[in-house]
This record gives sequence, structure tokens and C-alpha cells, in this order.
Amino acid sequence: MDAFGQTLRLRTIGPFTVSEQFYPKGLVAARHSHVSDYITFVLAGAFRERYATRSIVCRAGAVRFLPAGVAHDNEMLADLRCLHVAVEPATLSQLRPQPVVPRSPAEISGLTATWLANRLYMEFSREDTASAMAIQGLMLELLAEFARSEDADPALVAPHWLKRAVEIVESRFLERLSLATIASEVGVHYVHLSRQFHKYNRCTVGELIRRRRVQYASHLLAHSNTPLAEIALICGFSDQSHLSYLFKRHMGMSPSKFRSLAGTSSVGVINVDFSPGANALPRRAAAGE
Repeated sequence: MDAFGQTLRLRTIGPFTVSEQFYPKGLVAARHSHVSDYITFVLAGAFRERYATRSIVCRAGAVRFLPAGVAHDNEMLADLRCLHVAVEPATLSQLRPQPVVPRSPAEISGLTATWLANRLYMEFSREDTASAMAIQGLMLELLAEFARSEDADPALVAPHWLKRAVEIVESRFLERLSLATIASEVGVHYVHLSRQFHKYNRCTVGELIRRRRVQYASHLLAHSNTPLAEIALICGFSDQSHLSYLFKRHMGMSPSKFRSLAGTSSVGVINVDFSPGANALPRRAAAGE
């Protein structure tokens, strides 16, 4: 996707080429593939990626793995800013023990992936004498997380309507979704949807929505100076205490602790409207602005 956007920053670190890219809303990247494996961390905005048989929507906070040679096209749903890491083809084969990376496009979530992706961006931003070594270590840890995500992925054999239901949740988790609404859109009974969703995704629809909202909140905490109460409202929580309770339950720490560990104060924050549909290009602000 990098050939179609504007390169904001670029660093080559060992076998990894790390770049921060901007793509305007409405841009369509025609069907193409890459010679390298790609890891993408969405910093702001959203894009849809289509493959031969399915598509995914990646929004702010998403961490996506794209294997080399997989044909795909992209549509920018909002002004998009991403951190891309291209991995040289020979790199994975040289690692011992060799990691089992996904054979098809995959997305990971959770405390570890979110933490590693945020740390990767912070180290990329620092550019001091230790950042290159830190970035290589973080990349290997991210590859390990993708290897774990490859184990027995039931979504690969899920029926088409269920994949569509997951896509609705993934792209609209900030909305007031209901089982009945989703079931109506995919053409099944809501009871059948509930049962099959849990069977294939190992969680309920509500659990996935909460998980994505917490993940989105963690992204705002790490990459903006937005007050916690405002983040709670943006992410669909009833109030700040509700966000704090669920954040600690899913992420293992309080929102304020996560923000402190993410290190926004040491490299500056990004001022950007994260509300659905926002498409303003973020600007970098000095810490404490």
C-alpha cells in the first residue's frame, strides 16, 4: 500500500523497512501484492482491504499482518495514517526456531499486541542510538504474537454470513449495535447468529464490541492527550468509571497507567479528531502543548 501514499518518515533497520505513511480519504489502491511480508499499525483513520474471497476493515489501533505475494486492493475510508514494517523475505527463514506466521492476512488484538505496536511507534519516533536495537526486538515479539494467532483460527472456515457479521462489528463497534440489527443485515435469526458467533469466534458479539472499544481507547490514550472522560464517551462507554473498569479487566492495568507507560509525554502526542468519519490529517504537538 505504501507505493500509493505519501511517505512522512522512513527508516531501514536491519531486515526491516519502517515507514509512516499518509493516504487521503477516497484513495483506491488497485489490485497489487508485495514482495515482502507487511505489518501495519493503523495510527489514525480506516481502510478496507479486499482479497480474492473476503475483505477486512482496519481502523485506528488495528495491527495487521499481510503475507508476501497476497493479491489485494485497498480503499481509504478516511484520511489514513499508518506505520508499515516491510520484512525482507529471507528474514523469517533465518530465524531459529522459525516462527509460524499466518499464511493469510490476519489481525491481532489484546494487551500484548497493542502494547508492542505502541512501543514500536514510540521507538520509531525517537531515533536515538538505542532505538534501532529496540525496534528489532519489538518486531520479533510482534511476529511471535502473529504466530500465536495462527493456531487453530476457526474464522477461516466460518460461513460467509458470519464473516459478514464479524465485519459489521469490526467496522461499527462504536455504534449502538444489537443482535437483531446484525442478524437482519446478514439474513439469519438472531438466536442462530448468537450461537454461531460464539462457536467460531470464541466470544459473544457483546464481548467483541467491548474488546474493540477498549482497544480503541488504548490507542487514544497512547496517541492523543484527549481527557479520559472524553475518551469514554467517544468509545461508547457510559462514563469514565465504566471505561476504567472494563479497561483494567481487559488490559490488566488502569487507563492512566497505560497512558503513562505508553510514553506519550516523552515523544509528543498526536492531536486528531478520532470520532467516526473524521478525516483531518493529524499534526504532531510538542509534549505538554
